[in-house]
Amino acid sequence: MTIGSASQTVARSQCFLCAQTSDRVIWEEDGLEGLLCRCGMVYTNQAIIHEPTDLTKEFHPNHFYSLPAEFKAAWVARNCPGGRLVEVGCGAGYFLAAARSRGYEVTGLEPNPAFSEQLRQFGISVAREFVEHNSLSKHSFDVVYHCDLLAHFPDPVQSLSAMCQLLSPTGVLCFELGLLGGIPRYWYSLVGRIGLGQHLWLYSDQAFKNLMLKAGLDIVCIRYFGLAPEVIGGKIIGVLNKRLLTPALQMISRNGADHATRVKQSSIHFLRYRAGALLPHIGPQTVLVVAKPTNVN
Repeated sequence: MTIGSASQTVARSQCFLCAQTSDRVIWEEDGLEGLLCRCGMVYTNQAIIHEPTDLTKEFHPNHFYSLPAEFKAAWVARNCPGGRLVEVGCGAGYFLAAARSRGYEVTGLEPNPAFSEQLRQFGISVAREFVEHNSLSKHSFDVVYHCDLLAHFPDPVQSLSAMCQLLSPTGVLCFELGLLGGIPRYWYSLVGRIGLGQHLWLYSDQAFKNLMLKAGLDIVCIRYFGLAPEVIGGKIIGVLNKRLLTPALQMISRNGADHATRVKQSSIHFLRYRAGALLPHIGPQTVLVVAKPTNVN
Protein backbone atom coordinates (compact mmCIF):
# COMPACT_ATOMS: atom_id res chain seq x y z
CA MET A 1 0.00 0.00 0.00
CA THR A 2 1.41 3.38 -1.02
CA ILE A 3 -0.34 6.48 0.13
CA GLY A 4 -0.20 9.39 -2.25
CA SER A 5 1.36 11.13 -5.15
CA ALA A 6 5.12 11.12 -5.51
CA SER A 7 5.76 14.79 -4.81
CA GLN A 8 3.52 17.26 -3.05
CA THR A 9 3.56 19.82 -0.28
CA VAL A 10 0.27 20.20 1.59
CA ALA A 11 -0.52 22.71 4.31
CA ARG A 12 -2.17 20.84 7.15
CA SER A 13 -2.43 23.18 10.14
CA GLN A 14 -6.21 22.83 10.01
CA CYS A 15 -8.84 20.21 9.30
CA PHE A 16 -9.03 19.67 5.54
CA LEU A 17 -12.71 18.76 5.80
CA CYS A 18 -14.13 21.91 7.41
CA ALA A 19 -11.10 24.28 7.31
CA GLN A 20 -11.33 24.85 11.07
CA THR A 21 -8.47 24.76 13.57
CA SER A 22 -8.54 23.11 16.97
CA ASP A 23 -6.49 23.24 20.14
CA ARG A 24 -8.23 20.27 21.78
CA VAL A 25 -5.59 17.55 22.12
CA ILE A 26 -7.21 14.11 22.21
CA TRP A 27 -4.06 11.97 21.84
CA GLU A 28 -0.27 12.38 21.87
CA GLU A 29 2.19 10.04 20.18
CA ASP A 30 5.84 10.33 19.04
CA GLY A 31 5.89 14.06 19.66
CA LEU A 32 2.71 14.63 17.64
CA GLU A 33 -0.70 15.71 18.85
CA GLY A 34 -4.04 14.48 17.56
CA LEU A 35 -6.38 17.48 17.54
CA LEU A 36 -10.12 16.92 17.74
CA CYS A 37 -12.01 19.20 15.38
CA ARG A 38 -15.62 20.27 15.95
CA CYS A 39 -16.65 18.27 12.88
CA GLY A 40 -15.45 15.05 14.55
CA MET A 41 -12.19 14.71 12.60
CA VAL A 42 -8.95 14.14 14.48
CA TYR A 43 -5.90 15.54 12.68
CA THR A 44 -2.24 15.85 13.60
CA ASN A 45 -0.53 19.11 14.42
CA GLN A 46 2.12 18.90 11.67
CA ALA A 47 1.88 22.11 9.67
CA ILE A 48 3.42 20.83 6.43
CA ILE A 49 3.76 17.49 4.68
CA HIS A 50 6.85 17.33 2.51
CA GLU A 51 7.02 14.57 -0.08
CA PRO A 52 8.37 12.53 -1.91
CA THR A 53 6.87 9.53 -0.23
CA ASP A 54 9.11 6.61 0.70
CA LEU A 55 7.91 3.95 -1.77
CA THR A 56 9.39 1.11 0.27
CA LYS A 57 7.49 1.98 3.46
CA GLU A 58 4.54 -0.19 4.50
CA PHE A 59 2.39 0.73 7.47
CA HIS A 60 0.64 -2.61 8.07
CA PRO A 61 1.92 -6.16 8.59
CA ASN A 62 1.52 -8.67 5.79
CA HIS A 63 -1.33 -10.56 7.48
CA PHE A 64 -3.41 -7.35 7.66
CA TYR A 65 -3.98 -7.86 3.91
CA SER A 66 -3.58 -11.60 3.39
CA LEU A 67 -5.93 -12.99 6.06
CA PRO A 68 -9.09 -11.00 5.21
CA ALA A 69 -8.57 -11.05 1.43
CA GLU A 70 -11.12 -13.81 0.76
CA PHE A 71 -13.65 -12.31 3.18
CA LYS A 72 -13.41 -8.88 1.54
CA ALA A 73 -13.48 -10.24 -2.01
CA ALA A 74 -16.67 -12.14 -1.18
CA TRP A 75 -18.21 -8.95 0.26
CA VAL A 76 -17.25 -6.98 -2.84
CA ALA A 77 -18.71 -9.66 -5.12
CA ARG A 78 -22.02 -9.50 -3.22
CA ASN A 79 -22.31 -5.73 -3.21
CA CYS A 80 -20.57 -4.46 -6.36
CA PRO A 81 -21.03 -5.06 -10.08
CA GLY A 82 -18.88 -7.67 -11.81
CA GLY A 83 -16.36 -6.94 -14.54
CA ARG A 84 -13.12 -4.98 -14.34
CA LEU A 85 -11.64 -4.14 -10.93
CA VAL A 86 -8.60 -2.04 -10.06
CA GLU A 87 -7.09 -1.83 -6.58
CA VAL A 88 -5.35 1.39 -5.61
CA GLY A 89 -2.32 0.54 -3.47
CA CYS A 90 -2.61 -3.19 -4.16
CA GLY A 91 0.56 -4.15 -2.27
CA ALA A 92 1.46 -7.80 -2.77
CA GLY A 93 -1.86 -8.54 -4.50
CA TYR A 94 -3.68 -10.73 -1.96
CA PHE A 95 -7.03 -9.02 -2.44
CA LEU A 96 -6.69 -8.94 -6.22
CA ALA A 97 -5.95 -12.66 -6.34
CA ALA A 98 -9.05 -13.32 -4.23
CA ALA A 99 -11.18 -10.98 -6.38
CA ARG A 100 -9.98 -12.72 -9.54
CA SER A 101 -11.19 -16.04 -8.12
CA ARG A 102 -14.61 -14.37 -7.84
CA GLY A 103 -14.64 -13.65 -11.57
CA TYR A 104 -13.19 -10.14 -11.73
CA GLU A 105 -10.67 -9.03 -14.33
CA VAL A 106 -8.13 -7.40 -12.04
CA THR A 107 -5.48 -4.69 -12.31
CA GLY A 108 -3.32 -3.07 -9.64
CA LEU A 109 -1.92 0.40 -9.02
CA GLU A 110 1.19 0.07 -6.85
CA PRO A 111 4.31 2.22 -7.26
CA ASN A 112 6.26 0.32 -4.59
CA PRO A 113 8.70 -1.95 -6.50
CA ALA A 114 9.14 -4.17 -3.43
CA PHE A 115 5.90 -5.97 -4.36
CA SER A 116 6.78 -6.61 -8.02
CA GLU A 117 7.93 -10.20 -7.63
CA GLN A 118 4.91 -11.38 -5.67
CA LEU A 119 2.54 -9.63 -8.08
CA ARG A 120 4.36 -11.36 -10.93
CA GLN A 121 3.90 -14.72 -9.19
CA PHE A 122 0.18 -14.01 -8.84
CA GLY A 123 0.08 -13.12 -12.54
CA ILE A 124 -1.45 -9.71 -11.80
CA SER A 125 -1.03 -6.77 -14.14
CA VAL A 126 0.12 -3.70 -12.25
CA ALA A 127 0.90 -0.08 -13.08
CA ARG A 128 3.66 1.47 -10.96
CA GLU A 129 1.86 4.76 -10.58
CA PHE A 130 0.07 6.88 -8.02
CA VAL A 131 -3.66 7.18 -8.49
CA GLU A 132 -3.51 10.98 -8.76
CA HIS A 133 -1.28 10.71 -11.84
CA ASN A 134 -2.11 7.38 -13.43
CA SER A 135 -2.21 6.37 -17.10
CA LEU A 136 -5.00 3.78 -16.88
CA SER A 137 -7.93 4.12 -19.26
CA LYS A 138 -10.50 6.52 -17.87
CA HIS A 139 -14.09 5.43 -17.24
CA SER A 140 -13.19 1.77 -17.80
CA PHE A 141 -13.46 0.03 -14.40
CA ASP A 142 -16.58 -1.38 -12.79
CA VAL A 143 -15.00 -1.34 -9.31
CA VAL A 144 -12.21 0.84 -7.92
CA TYR A 145 -11.12 -0.66 -4.60
CA HIS A 146 -8.75 0.45 -1.86
CA CYS A 147 -8.02 -0.45 1.76
CA ASP A 148 -7.24 1.99 4.58
CA LEU A 149 -5.99 4.81 2.37
CA LEU A 150 -8.30 7.73 3.20
CA ALA A 151 -6.54 8.21 6.53
CA HIS A 152 -3.17 8.47 4.73
CA PHE A 153 -3.85 10.57 1.63
CA PRO A 154 -2.60 14.16 2.03
CA ASP A 155 -5.67 15.32 0.06
CA PRO A 156 -8.42 12.66 0.28
CA VAL A 157 -10.85 14.63 -1.93
CA GLN A 158 -8.29 14.89 -4.74
CA SER A 159 -7.49 11.18 -4.48
CA LEU A 160 -11.17 10.19 -4.51
CA SER A 161 -11.70 12.39 -7.56
CA ALA A 162 -8.87 10.59 -9.36
CA MET A 163 -10.48 7.25 -8.52
CA CYS A 164 -13.84 8.41 -9.84
CA GLN A 165 -12.18 9.25 -13.16
CA LEU A 166 -11.48 5.53 -13.56
CA LEU A 167 -15.10 4.45 -13.05
CA SER A 168 -17.33 3.29 -15.87
CA PRO A 169 -20.78 4.94 -16.03
CA THR A 170 -22.17 2.20 -13.78
CA GLY A 171 -19.02 1.68 -11.73
CA VAL A 172 -18.58 2.06 -7.96
CA LEU A 173 -15.89 2.81 -5.43
CA CYS A 174 -15.42 0.17 -2.75
CA PHE A 175 -13.13 0.56 0.23
CA GLU A 176 -12.37 -0.08 3.88
CA LEU A 177 -11.85 2.77 6.32
CA GLY A 178 -11.16 2.88 10.04
CA LEU A 179 -13.30 5.22 12.17
CA LEU A 180 -11.06 6.31 15.03
CA GLY A 181 -12.25 9.88 15.48
CA GLY A 182 -15.04 10.99 17.77
CA ILE A 183 -14.35 8.30 20.40
CA PRO A 184 -13.41 8.73 24.08
CA ARG A 185 -9.70 9.20 24.75
CA TYR A 186 -9.43 5.95 26.76
CA TRP A 187 -9.89 3.97 23.54
CA TYR A 188 -6.63 5.38 22.22
CA SER A 189 -4.91 4.18 25.39
CA LEU A 190 -6.40 0.73 24.87
CA VAL A 191 -5.32 0.59 21.23
CA GLY A 192 -1.82 1.62 22.31
CA ARG A 193 -0.52 3.12 19.06
CA ILE A 194 -2.63 4.94 16.52
CA GLY A 195 0.19 5.84 14.14
CA LEU A 196 -0.12 9.63 14.17
CA GLY A 197 1.91 11.05 11.34
CA GLN A 198 1.24 7.97 9.23
CA HIS A 199 -2.48 8.44 9.80
CA LEU A 200 -3.09 12.06 8.91
CA TRP A 201 -6.84 11.99 9.49
CA LEU A 202 -8.88 9.95 11.98
CA TYR A 203 -12.52 10.03 10.92
CA SER A 204 -15.63 9.90 13.03
CA ASP A 205 -18.70 8.43 11.39
CA GLN A 206 -20.07 11.92 10.75
CA ALA A 207 -16.73 13.24 9.46
CA PHE A 208 -16.57 10.32 7.02
CA LYS A 209 -20.08 11.06 5.75
CA ASN A 210 -19.15 14.73 5.38
CA LEU A 211 -16.14 13.64 3.31
CA MET A 212 -18.46 11.69 1.01
CA LEU A 213 -20.57 14.83 0.51
CA LYS A 214 -17.51 17.00 -0.10
CA ALA A 215 -16.18 14.49 -2.65
CA GLY A 216 -19.55 14.26 -4.43
CA LEU A 217 -20.19 10.63 -3.52
CA ASP A 218 -23.34 8.80 -2.43
CA ILE A 219 -23.03 5.85 -0.06
CA VAL A 220 -24.73 2.85 -1.67
CA CYS A 221 -23.88 0.28 0.99
CA ILE A 222 -22.00 0.38 4.30
CA ARG A 223 -21.15 -2.33 6.83
CA TYR A 224 -19.80 -1.50 10.29
CA PHE A 225 -17.47 -3.68 12.34
CA GLY A 226 -16.71 -2.72 15.94
CA LEU A 227 -13.02 -2.98 16.79
CA ALA A 228 -13.62 -3.44 20.52
CA PRO A 229 -13.30 -7.26 20.31
CA GLU A 230 -9.98 -6.92 18.46
CA VAL A 231 -8.62 -4.23 20.78
CA ILE A 232 -9.54 -5.98 24.03
CA GLY A 233 -9.42 -9.59 22.87
CA GLY A 234 -6.14 -8.98 21.07
CA LYS A 235 -4.45 -8.01 24.33
CA ILE A 236 -5.72 -11.16 26.04
CA ILE A 237 -4.63 -13.31 23.11
CA GLY A 238 -1.21 -11.67 23.16
CA VAL A 239 -0.68 -12.61 26.81
CA LEU A 240 -1.95 -16.16 26.31
CA ASN A 241 0.17 -16.57 23.20
CA LYS A 242 3.34 -15.45 24.99
CA ARG A 243 2.84 -17.35 28.24
CA LEU A 244 1.03 -20.51 27.16
CA LEU A 245 0.64 -21.22 23.46
CA THR A 246 4.14 -20.41 22.22
CA PRO A 247 5.97 -22.39 24.97
CA ALA A 248 3.60 -25.35 24.48
CA LEU A 249 4.05 -25.46 20.70
CA GLN A 250 7.81 -25.01 20.98
CA MET A 251 7.92 -28.16 23.09
CA ILE A 252 6.40 -30.24 20.31
CA SER A 253 7.72 -28.52 17.18
CA ARG A 254 10.79 -26.57 16.17
CA ASN A 255 8.42 -24.25 14.30
CA GLY A 256 6.22 -23.81 17.35
CA ALA A 257 6.71 -20.06 17.58
CA ASP A 258 5.65 -19.61 13.94
CA HIS A 259 2.55 -21.74 14.50
CA ALA A 260 1.65 -19.71 17.58
CA THR A 261 2.02 -16.47 15.63
CA ARG A 262 -0.30 -17.73 12.90
CA VAL A 263 -2.89 -18.76 15.49
CA LYS A 264 -2.69 -15.30 17.07
CA GLN A 265 -3.07 -13.54 13.71
CA SER A 266 -6.04 -15.70 12.68
CA SER A 267 -7.72 -15.11 16.03
CA ILE A 268 -7.35 -11.34 15.71
CA HIS A 269 -8.76 -11.49 12.17
CA PHE A 270 -11.78 -13.39 13.56
CA LEU A 271 -12.28 -10.80 16.28
CA ARG A 272 -12.03 -7.90 13.81
CA TYR A 273 -14.59 -9.05 11.26
CA ARG A 274 -16.66 -11.87 12.74
CA ALA A 275 -16.99 -10.76 16.35
CA GLY A 276 -16.83 -7.11 15.27
CA ALA A 277 -19.90 -7.58 13.08
CA LEU A 278 -21.87 -8.43 16.24
CA LEU A 279 -20.75 -5.23 18.03
CA PRO A 280 -20.68 -2.74 15.17
CA HIS A 281 -21.03 0.56 17.04
CA ILE A 282 -18.93 0.11 20.18
CA GLY A 283 -15.74 2.17 20.33
CA PRO A 284 -13.52 2.44 17.26
CA GLN A 285 -14.84 0.83 14.09
CA THR A 286 -13.87 -0.19 10.62
CA VAL A 287 -16.31 0.05 7.73
CA LEU A 288 -16.68 -1.53 4.31
CA VAL A 289 -18.26 0.93 1.92
CA VAL A 290 -19.68 1.01 -1.61
CA ALA A 291 -20.15 4.52 -3.04
CA LYS A 292 -20.82 6.10 -6.42
CA PRO A 293 -20.61 9.64 -7.81
CA THR A 294 -23.66 11.71 -6.87
CA ASN A 295 -24.50 12.62 -10.46
CA VAL A 296 -24.76 8.97 -11.52
CA ASN A 297 -28.25 7.46 -11.41
